[in-house]
Formats: sequence, C-alpha cells, structure tokens
Amino acid sequence: MTPPASACRVLVDLSVAPPGGAGTYAAGFAAGLAATVGDQGVAVVVLVDRRWADDRPELVDGLRAAGHTVDALDLDAPGSWRARVLRGSVLRRAVRRHAPHVALFPRDAAPRVPVPSVVLLQNLYAWRRFESSAAVGGPLAAAALRHVARRSARRASAVLAVSQAIADAAAPVVAVTAVVHHGCSTPEHVRRIDPDEAHPEPVAMVVANVIANKRIEVVVAGVARARAGGLPWALRVYGNVADPAYAARLEAEADELLGASVLCGPAYGEDLEAAYRRADVVVVGGTFESFCLPLVEAMRSGCVVVAPECELVRELCGDVAVTFAEGDPASLAAALDTAWAERADRATRGVEHARRFRWDRTVAVTLGHLRAACPVDHPSTVPIRAPEPG
Repeated sequence: MTPPASACRVLVDLSVAPPGGAGTYAAGFAAGLAATVGDQGVAVVVLVDRRWADDRPELVDGLRAAGHTVDALDLDAPGSWRARVLRGSVLRRAVRRHAPHVALFPRDAAPRVPVPSVVLLQNLYAWRRFESSAAVGGPLAAAALRHVARRSARRASAVLAVSQAIADAAAPVVAVTAVVHHGCSTPEHVRRIDPDEAHPEPVAMVVANVIANKRIEVVVAGVARARAGGLPWALRVYGNVADPAYAARLEAEADELLGASVLCGPAYGEDLEAAYRRADVVVVGGTFESFCLPLVEAMRSGCVVVAPECELVRELCGDVAVTFAEGDPASLAAALDTAWAERADRATRGVEHARRFRWDRTVAVTLGHLRAACPVDHPSTVPIRAPEPG
C-alpha cells in the first residue's frame, strides 16, 4: 500500500558494495523493509549501490513491491580516499533529489545534509582506540573516522547504537537515543545432539577478519590446550586476511601447536551457513566488538558460543554462552570442555534465544525513531509497534 501524501518521508542509506558487516546489515535491513509494507505513515526511499542492487534483483523488486522507492547510486568502489570523499557528495545530491523529512545513515561517519539526520553507531574504532594494532585501513583512517564520527553524532537529531557496549563507548562524546540490535538472516538450525554419541573430531570455528584485535592467536593456543586434555579439536577460521603479517604469525603458531593450517578464507551466504552447520562451537577471541554478528549467527545455527566474559556477550547471549577470561588460553580450553559437555542444552537454548534478533523488528524500531525525528507533525501517522520476540 502506498503511504499517504502527508506521510513522513524518510531516506534510508543502504549504499554499501562490499560483503562483511556493512553488507550484512544492508541486506538484512532491506529484507526487513521489504516485509514492511509502506502503509504506516512513513514513505521510505532506499539508497543502494548499483553493483549491490544488480546482484540482488529479487530484494530490490521486493522493496518496490512493498511500496518503497529504490534509488541505485553509482559510487566508486570502496577502500580509497577518493571513494570516501566523493561518497558524501553523491549522498547529498540524493538527499536534495528526494527531499526527505529525515535521513538515516547507518554508519558512524555521515555526510552533512540539509535535513535532520539519524546515525547508527556500529564501528567501535570510531569511539575507542585499539592499542595493540591499527584498524583496517591504518591509523590515519582510524583517526579520520573518529573525527568525522564525533562531528556526525553531535549534529544528528538522534543517535542509535547497535549495542549497549558501543553506546557506553560513545557516552563521553554523545548521548545515544536508543539501542537497536541487528537482526539475523541465518536460517534456524535445530540440532539433535546425543551427548553420549561418539564424535570423531569436534570442530571449533572463528568468523572474523584476520586482524590482531580479534585475538585469534588466543583461540589457537586454547584449542591446543583443549586437545592436550583429550578431545581432538579441529579449528577453522573464516575471514578476510586484513593483516598479512598477523596472518603469517598466526599460521606459524597453528602449525606449531596444531600441526595444521587454520585459515580457510572468507565465507558468505550459503557457504557461511554450511560452515556453521559443520561446527560444534563458535569462538570469539576478543572483546573489541561493536555487535559481533557471529554470536547471533552461531546461536541461530545451533552452535555453542564460547566468548570472553564481557558486557556485550551478556547483552547478546544472556547465559547461553560459555565465557572465559580474555587472553587466557587455559581459561579458553576449560570453556571448550564445558561447551562440549553441555552442548545439547546450550545449543537448544541458543536457538531459542536467537529468535529475538529479527530484521523486521530492527526495521520497525528504527522507523519509529526516524519518524520521531521528523520536524513536521503528521497527523495521519500511526504508531509503529515493534514485533514481539519469538
């Protein structure tokens, strides 16, 4: 259904091209929007990257069928300073072209536009320095991100965050309006686990860019210690090699401690889903995370989560995860033993717990905050109620 002419016009920027966290958010949010028919007093314009749209024609058609306007933008391939500079100009032209009442930029660094804006904090590098390794792109890019993110947040009409953890990190600079968790598109996989059944090789899995802040070396050492305890654990790491020097050190340690390579390269879509289903445990090595989609994807896939004890893990996993002391391989090895012994119960509860992370809920809550940021009162609008978890 087409929204009434008096509806609040919102622009949602999903114009990302690469896979990874930003691409996962764009695809998930777009799918949630496609399931949200435009009849709730909000008219939505969705900005997408043309290359991204060409790869997902069914999703773009679904957005249009739901009554949303889709504008495919011609953007430079990301990763260069030219792309960063020109991106803002392209987005500003799109805002002028569509004349929305309010615009959502689901990133920490947002362009200055002539309408109220809402930003979504989801990059911890913008709010905390990481001492032991530079961010992807190097220290100059990280410093530029911190500067632009602070400026973007201060001028925004509303600031959302993907977790309480990143909201707390940003608190010295800006007050976060609300925490809106990501949804999860990974298919639910309920496993039938017999704890007494023999298992030839339990599999631990890591999903992360291969970079020092992920602390994958601790996972290698912890798996080696768990092996020494009796179970023949295998370790598989799926992710882009973002730091070749760190990856080389990691492989040398894996060869020494496990006698095998652990780097499997990146996996997306069905390949990633299949990797989750082959794993028994998903391990997160470090706490430098904004939301950490693998935590939710692992629970949805029936894997047991093993992660460092921290606020974010408690926020997303409740008591479903098995936690360990960050940086301590012995503590991680003990956590793997617990995860294996309690895998039937924790896997079942993890699937149930992950059901609250839904993109339709993420979209509904986000649209509610966008409408609240509209500078004009629209009497025809009705409240958007977030779907209940379940």
